[in-house]
Amino acid sequence: MSGFREEIHGREAGAWTVRDGATHGREVRAMFARISGVYDFMNHLLSFNRDRTWRRRVVARLDHDTWEVLDLCAGTGDLALEAMKAGRGRAWIAADFCPEMLEGSRSKRGAEQLRLAAADAMSLPFKNHSVDAVTVGFGVRNFADVRAGMAEIVRVLRPGGQLLVLEFFRDDPAGGGEHRGVARPVRWLLRTVVPTLGRLVGRDGAAYTYLPGSMDEFLTTSEFSALLAEHGFGGVFTERQTFGIAHLVGGRLP
Repeated sequence: MSGFREEIHGREAGAWTVRDGATHGREVRAMFARISGVYDFMNHLLSFNRDRTWRRRVVARLDHDTWEVLDLCAGTGDLALEAMKAGRGRAWIAADFCPEMLEGSRSKRGAEQLRLAAADAMSLPFKNHSVDAVTVGFGVRNFADVRAGMAEIVRVLRPGGQLLVLEFFRDDPAGGGEHRGVARPVRWLLRTVVPTLGRLVGRDGAAYTYLPGSMDEFLTTSEFSALLAEHGFGGVFTERQTFGIAHLVGGRLP
Protein backbone atom coordinates (compact mmCIF):
# COMPACT_ATOMS: atom_id res chain seq x y z
CA MET A 1 0.00 0.00 0.00
CA SER A 2 1.35 3.44 -0.87
CA GLY A 3 -0.19 4.87 2.31
CA PHE A 4 -3.44 3.90 4.00
CA ARG A 5 -4.82 7.41 4.05
CA GLU A 6 -2.51 9.84 2.29
CA GLU A 7 -4.61 12.72 3.49
CA ILE A 8 -7.55 12.83 5.91
CA HIS A 9 -10.04 15.65 5.44
CA GLY A 10 -12.33 17.01 8.14
CA ARG A 11 -12.19 14.19 10.69
CA GLU A 12 -13.70 16.56 13.26
CA ALA A 13 -16.70 17.02 10.96
CA GLY A 14 -17.21 13.28 10.62
CA ALA A 15 -15.60 12.85 7.20
CA TRP A 16 -12.93 10.34 6.34
CA THR A 17 -11.72 10.49 2.77
CA VAL A 18 -8.59 9.87 0.75
CA ARG A 19 -7.08 12.28 -1.73
CA ASP A 20 -7.05 9.72 -4.56
CA GLY A 21 -10.01 7.41 -4.07
CA ALA A 22 -9.48 5.53 -7.34
CA THR A 23 -5.91 4.56 -6.46
CA HIS A 24 -6.90 3.65 -2.93
CA GLY A 25 -9.70 1.44 -4.24
CA ARG A 26 -7.40 -0.38 -6.66
CA GLU A 27 -4.79 -1.00 -3.97
CA VAL A 28 -7.27 -2.27 -1.38
CA ARG A 29 -9.04 -4.47 -3.95
CA ALA A 30 -5.72 -5.98 -5.03
CA MET A 31 -4.72 -6.55 -1.40
CA PHE A 32 -7.90 -8.49 -0.65
CA ALA A 33 -7.56 -10.48 -3.86
CA ARG A 34 -4.08 -11.57 -2.72
CA ILE A 35 -5.25 -12.75 0.71
CA SER A 36 -8.65 -14.15 -0.29
CA GLY A 37 -7.45 -17.74 0.09
CA VAL A 38 -6.35 -17.26 3.70
CA TYR A 39 -8.83 -14.59 4.73
CA ASP A 40 -11.17 -16.76 6.81
CA PHE A 41 -8.36 -18.66 8.49
CA MET A 42 -6.53 -15.47 9.44
CA ASN A 43 -9.72 -13.86 10.78
CA HIS A 44 -10.32 -16.78 13.12
CA LEU A 45 -6.66 -16.98 14.13
CA LEU A 46 -6.13 -13.28 14.83
CA SER A 47 -9.38 -12.90 16.78
CA PHE A 48 -8.99 -16.19 18.69
CA ASN A 49 -12.29 -17.16 17.03
CA ARG A 50 -14.11 -14.22 18.62
CA ASP A 51 -15.10 -13.00 15.15
CA ARG A 52 -17.72 -15.76 15.05
CA THR A 53 -19.33 -14.44 18.25
CA TRP A 54 -19.20 -10.86 16.99
CA ARG A 55 -21.07 -11.80 13.82
CA ARG A 56 -23.74 -13.62 15.82
CA ARG A 57 -24.26 -10.48 17.90
CA VAL A 58 -24.74 -8.40 14.76
CA VAL A 59 -27.31 -10.84 13.41
CA ALA A 60 -29.16 -10.91 16.75
CA ARG A 61 -29.85 -7.19 16.29
CA LEU A 62 -31.69 -7.71 12.99
CA ASP A 63 -35.48 -7.47 13.15
CA HIS A 64 -37.26 -10.81 13.08
CA ASP A 65 -39.43 -9.66 10.17
CA THR A 66 -36.52 -8.43 8.05
CA TRP A 67 -36.84 -9.53 4.44
CA GLU A 68 -33.95 -8.34 2.24
CA VAL A 69 -30.55 -8.17 3.92
CA LEU A 70 -27.64 -6.52 2.11
CA ASP A 71 -24.29 -7.56 3.56
CA LEU A 72 -21.92 -4.90 2.26
CA CYS A 73 -18.15 -5.54 2.06
CA ALA A 74 -19.24 -9.16 2.51
CA GLY A 75 -15.87 -10.79 1.89
CA THR A 76 -16.44 -14.54 1.83
CA GLY A 77 -20.05 -14.18 2.98
CA ASP A 78 -19.81 -15.24 6.63
CA LEU A 79 -22.04 -12.46 7.99
CA ALA A 80 -24.76 -13.00 5.38
CA LEU A 81 -24.61 -16.75 5.97
CA GLU A 82 -24.89 -16.21 9.72
CA ALA A 83 -28.05 -14.15 9.16
CA MET A 84 -29.42 -16.94 7.01
CA LYS A 85 -28.58 -19.56 9.62
CA ALA A 86 -30.32 -17.52 12.34
CA GLY A 87 -33.45 -17.05 10.23
CA ARG A 88 -33.03 -13.28 10.00
CA GLY A 89 -34.09 -12.29 6.52
CA ARG A 90 -35.63 -14.10 3.57
CA ALA A 91 -33.28 -12.90 0.86
CA TRP A 92 -29.59 -12.21 1.29
CA ILE A 93 -27.25 -10.21 -0.92
CA ALA A 94 -23.50 -10.52 -0.36
CA ALA A 95 -21.79 -7.56 -2.03
CA ASP A 96 -18.06 -6.89 -2.22
CA PHE A 97 -15.84 -4.99 -4.62
CA CYS A 98 -13.36 -7.90 -4.73
CA PRO A 99 -14.72 -10.83 -6.80
CA GLU A 100 -11.99 -13.13 -5.49
CA MET A 101 -13.31 -12.67 -1.97
CA LEU A 102 -16.89 -13.43 -3.02
CA GLU A 103 -15.68 -16.56 -4.78
CA GLY A 104 -14.56 -17.86 -1.39
CA SER A 105 -18.19 -18.10 -0.29
CA ARG A 106 -19.26 -20.61 -2.93
CA SER A 107 -18.14 -23.73 -1.09
CA LYS A 108 -19.86 -22.77 2.17
CA ARG A 109 -23.06 -24.32 3.42
CA GLY A 110 -26.07 -22.29 2.31
CA ALA A 111 -24.09 -20.26 -0.21
CA GLU A 112 -26.40 -21.30 -3.03
CA GLN A 113 -29.06 -19.08 -1.45
CA LEU A 114 -26.85 -15.99 -1.49
CA ARG A 115 -27.09 -13.46 -4.26
CA LEU A 116 -23.48 -12.46 -4.94
CA ALA A 117 -22.81 -8.97 -6.27
CA ALA A 118 -19.43 -7.53 -7.23
CA ALA A 119 -20.18 -3.99 -6.10
CA ASP A 120 -18.34 -0.93 -4.81
CA ALA A 121 -19.91 0.69 -1.77
CA MET A 122 -19.32 4.10 -3.35
CA SER A 123 -21.77 3.27 -6.17
CA LEU A 124 -24.14 0.41 -5.37
CA PRO A 125 -26.00 -1.27 -8.27
CA PHE A 126 -29.27 -1.49 -6.33
CA LYS A 127 -32.52 0.43 -6.60
CA ASN A 128 -33.54 3.10 -4.15
CA HIS A 129 -35.25 1.79 -1.01
CA SER A 130 -34.74 -1.85 -2.01
CA VAL A 131 -33.47 -3.54 1.19
CA ASP A 132 -34.64 -3.74 4.80
CA ALA A 133 -31.22 -3.97 6.46
CA VAL A 134 -27.57 -3.32 5.66
CA THR A 135 -24.79 -5.04 7.57
CA VAL A 136 -21.10 -4.20 7.21
CA GLY A 137 -18.45 -6.34 8.86
CA PHE A 138 -15.00 -4.74 8.98
CA GLY A 139 -15.47 -2.92 5.70
CA VAL A 140 -16.26 0.72 6.44
CA ARG A 141 -12.57 1.44 7.16
CA ASN A 142 -11.89 0.60 3.52
CA PHE A 143 -14.30 3.19 2.10
CA ALA A 144 -12.48 5.87 0.12
CA ASP A 145 -15.14 8.31 1.36
CA VAL A 146 -17.16 7.23 4.39
CA ARG A 147 -19.73 9.99 3.97
CA ALA A 148 -20.36 8.98 0.34
CA GLY A 149 -20.69 5.36 1.43
CA MET A 150 -23.22 6.33 4.07
CA ALA A 151 -25.24 8.22 1.46
CA GLU A 152 -25.39 5.11 -0.71
CA ILE A 153 -26.49 2.98 2.24
CA VAL A 154 -29.25 5.45 3.05
CA ARG A 155 -30.33 5.43 -0.60
CA VAL A 156 -30.83 1.66 -0.79
CA LEU A 157 -32.45 1.27 2.64
CA ARG A 158 -36.22 1.34 2.99
CA PRO A 159 -37.85 3.66 5.55
CA GLY A 160 -37.39 2.09 8.97
CA GLY A 161 -34.39 0.14 7.68
CA GLN A 162 -31.50 -0.90 9.91
CA LEU A 163 -27.77 -0.33 9.55
CA LEU A 164 -25.43 -2.51 11.64
CA VAL A 165 -21.68 -1.93 11.41
CA LEU A 166 -19.09 -4.18 13.06
CA GLU A 167 -15.72 -2.49 12.94
CA PHE A 168 -12.31 -1.76 14.47
CA PHE A 169 -12.60 1.91 15.42
CA ARG A 170 -9.89 4.34 16.44
CA ASP A 171 -9.23 4.54 20.16
CA ASP A 172 -11.33 7.18 21.92
CA PRO A 173 -9.64 7.77 25.31
CA ALA A 174 -11.90 10.74 26.04
CA GLY A 175 -15.05 8.78 25.38
CA GLY A 176 -15.19 6.67 28.52
CA GLY A 177 -17.77 4.00 29.27
CA GLU A 178 -18.89 1.94 26.30
CA HIS A 179 -17.00 4.26 23.94
CA ARG A 180 -13.58 3.30 25.31
CA GLY A 181 -11.33 1.90 22.62
CA VAL A 182 -8.92 -0.98 22.58
CA ALA A 183 -6.72 -1.35 25.66
CA ARG A 184 -3.04 -0.48 25.21
CA PRO A 185 -1.81 -4.08 25.45
CA VAL A 186 -4.19 -5.11 22.68
CA ARG A 187 -3.06 -2.17 20.55
CA TRP A 188 0.53 -3.29 21.01
CA LEU A 189 -0.46 -6.81 20.01
CA LEU A 190 -2.17 -5.59 16.87
CA ARG A 191 0.76 -3.41 15.83
CA THR A 192 3.42 -6.08 16.38
CA VAL A 193 1.98 -9.58 16.25
CA VAL A 194 -0.60 -9.16 13.49
CA PRO A 195 1.90 -8.08 10.78
CA THR A 196 4.26 -10.87 11.84
CA LEU A 197 1.56 -13.53 11.64
CA GLY A 198 0.37 -12.04 8.37
CA ARG A 199 3.85 -12.42 6.94
CA LEU A 200 4.49 -15.93 8.31
CA VAL A 201 1.04 -17.49 8.02
CA GLY A 202 -0.84 -15.33 5.56
CA ARG A 203 2.29 -14.78 3.43
CA ASP A 204 1.42 -11.10 3.08
CA GLY A 205 2.90 -8.84 5.73
CA ALA A 206 1.81 -5.67 3.91
CA ALA A 207 -1.85 -6.66 3.99
CA TYR A 208 -1.76 -7.39 7.70
CA THR A 209 0.11 -4.18 8.43
CA TYR A 210 -2.93 -2.45 6.94
CA LEU A 211 -5.17 -3.65 9.81
CA PRO A 212 -3.59 -1.75 12.74
CA GLY A 213 -2.64 1.12 10.44
CA SER A 214 -6.19 1.69 9.25
CA MET A 215 -7.55 1.31 12.79
CA ASP A 216 -5.33 4.13 14.00
CA GLU A 217 -6.56 6.42 11.22
CA PHE A 218 -10.27 5.63 11.29
CA LEU A 219 -13.09 7.39 13.11
CA THR A 220 -13.82 6.81 16.79
CA THR A 221 -17.15 5.28 17.77
CA SER A 222 -18.34 8.74 18.84
CA GLU A 223 -17.42 10.26 15.48
CA PHE A 224 -19.03 7.40 13.57
CA SER A 225 -22.20 7.61 15.68
CA ALA A 226 -22.39 11.32 14.85
CA LEU A 227 -22.01 10.48 11.16
CA LEU A 228 -24.95 8.08 11.36
CA ALA A 229 -27.06 10.74 13.04
CA GLU A 230 -26.03 13.22 10.33
CA HIS A 231 -27.43 10.81 7.74
CA GLY A 232 -30.76 10.50 9.49
CA PHE A 233 -30.32 7.40 11.60
CA GLY A 234 -32.08 7.38 14.96
CA GLY A 235 -31.64 5.16 17.99
CA VAL A 236 -27.90 5.02 17.35
CA PHE A 237 -26.14 2.64 19.75
CA THR A 238 -22.63 1.35 20.38
CA GLU A 239 -21.83 -2.09 21.77
CA ARG A 240 -18.28 -3.01 22.77
CA GLN A 241 -17.02 -6.42 21.76
CA THR A 242 -14.35 -8.31 23.74
CA PHE A 243 -12.75 -5.50 25.77
CA GLY A 244 -13.21 -3.01 22.96
CA ILE A 245 -11.25 -4.88 20.32
CA ALA A 246 -14.22 -4.34 18.01
CA HIS A 247 -17.45 -2.37 18.28
CA LEU A 248 -20.93 -2.78 16.87
CA VAL A 249 -22.55 0.54 15.95
CA GLY A 250 -26.04 0.68 14.53
CA GLY A 251 -29.13 2.75 13.94
CA ARG A 252 -32.43 2.91 12.10
CA LEU A 253 -33.89 5.24 9.50
CA PRO A 254 -37.20 6.94 10.33
